[in-house]
Amino acid sequence: MTRKIIFFDLDGTLHNHDKQLPFSTKHAIRELKEKGYKVAIASGRAL
Repeated sequence: MTRKIIFFDLDGTLHNHDKQLPFSTKHAIRELKEKGYKVAIASGRAL
């Protein structure tokens, strides 16, 4: 079994300039998950 995982950074990748998560980003992540991908955040920022 092959597993697929996609890592994203937050600033400038998922978040827009207002530090908001756009609807289009939420929709794209939902589609990836529905296709069987694991989606994760990789960031150097503290929680």
